Amino acid sequence: MQLHGCPWGELIRLTAGRHRRILIASGATLLISAISLGLIGFTHTRGRQAVQNDTAIAIGQTAEELIRRLQSRRGTLTLLRDTLNRRPEMTLPALQAMGASAVQHTRHLLGTGIIRAARQPVWWLTPEDMPRSSLNELNRAIRQRTKIRGIWRVPSTSVTTTGDGRQILMMLEPLRASGLRNSAIIGVFDLKPLLKDFFSSSAPQRYPVQVLDGTTVLYRSAEWASLAEGQESLIAERPVRVDAARWMIQMQPGSTGVVKTLSWLSVLLIGLSVIAGLGMIMVIWILATRASILQRAVTRRTASLRRALMRVRQLAITDELTGLYNRRFFLRRLAWEWGRAKRYQRPLACLMIDVNNFKQVNDRLGHAVGDLVLQQVAQELKATLRQSDFLARFGGDEFVIALPETSYAQATRVAQKLRKVSIDLPEARVAKVSPVGLSVGIGHVEQPDENTEDILEAADRSLYAHKRRTKSSVTLEPSA
Repeated sequence: MQLHGCPWGELIRLTAGRHRRILIASGATLLISAISLGLIGFTHTRGRQAVQNDTAIAIGQTAEELIRRLQSRRGTLTLLRDTLNRRPEMTLPALQAMGASAVQHTRHLLGTGIIRAARQPVWWLTPEDMPRSSLNELNRAIRQRTKIRGIWRVPSTSVTTTGDGRQILMMLEPLRASGLRNSAIIGVFDLKPLLKDFFSSSAPQRYPVQVLDGTTVLYRSAEWASLAEGQESLIAERPVRVDAARWMIQMQPGSTGVVKTLSWLSVLLIGLSVIAGLGMIMVIWILATRASILQRAVTRRTASLRRALMRVRQLAITDELTGLYNRRFFLRRLAWEWGRAKRYQRPLACLMIDVNNFKQVNDRLGHAVGDLVLQQVAQELKATLRQSDFLARFGGDEFVIALPETSYAQATRVAQKLRKVSIDLPEARVAKVSPVGLSVGIGHVEQPDENTEDILEAADRSLYAHKRRTKSSVTLEPSA
């Protein structure tokens, strides 16, 4: 059929060109759609990570605030402890009035009292609304708690459950006054109302939370969604430790606008919109969103790395057992103090300290008691020294102190004061171990050409000379 000069021929040629353009446009649309869907999926994944990071930040802030809230509750018991340490002769009516005032002004505080070793607790104000059987269980739990070795030296917090299912938070504050050794202030709190009050007033409302003590649920918000078997979990966890109380806080992102936007249904709707004609606009939006998410992720990760770096730096200069500075950091600080003393011609002294009878403590009472002895020695030294003095653990049972602006006579007085320190362990009487004391040696800058090694060597020689004199005096004492 002759089509030359006929409009049908032109129509066929136009149709073929249009068909090619349609194929190119279709391929480009499919390519843009595939790229858009891939970018949407990538954005959903990064958005999910952002939600997890936001939840982790929220749970970290909540955990820190919970610890601060519990410490503020302990502040009431600390006030009672300090009052009783200053006035141990207070009568029982006065103590009862003081305990009643503490309960009246502290939310969720049920009762206060005092516990002595191997005795029944004496309540200044008995916990209200508690059956006799539950009170007896609480008393047994407190007595059992006070049997733990070393419990009289540091504050203690624990949780117990009474027979009626009531969860009680117990706080003990050891007393230091003479005549009140191996005694502690007791404070008991109703735990569930305390946690409910905290999470309703302080925690972010859009994040469902629950608190676990092992497998026991201490608190669970009404918005908490239980996960079905096989369902993907999106839960942030953060351990919380207050003395002996060890809890786990779990937090869900909740039904926030971000979570709804990032659901797969929203992703599919956005993909359909892209395919319908908003491909290029959606690509630009996805790239902008991706850049924003990456920027926030980098900011959070940088902050996290900065915090980790600060923690590593702190660990590098700190002795893990006693919390004092370690040998390496002390030597650096001593070199700096020596340079300052030499430059301005100021006095500088150094004390070398050794714990007496420490080997007997380790051999007869065990290394756990030895660690407690070192910790208590560190506390005694910190309580005795000035803020300008620099204390560190030199190694083993040796401690070292730098005393800026201190003459030899002043350093001698400080050494004599430290030599009078005596740590009496309750377990030592049974094992026939002598009380733990301190031997102290003194080093002092005397010649302009002396350096830090000379100061430490002089302190070390003085220490061992003092130990030899002490042993000689003990040997020369007439036997009974």
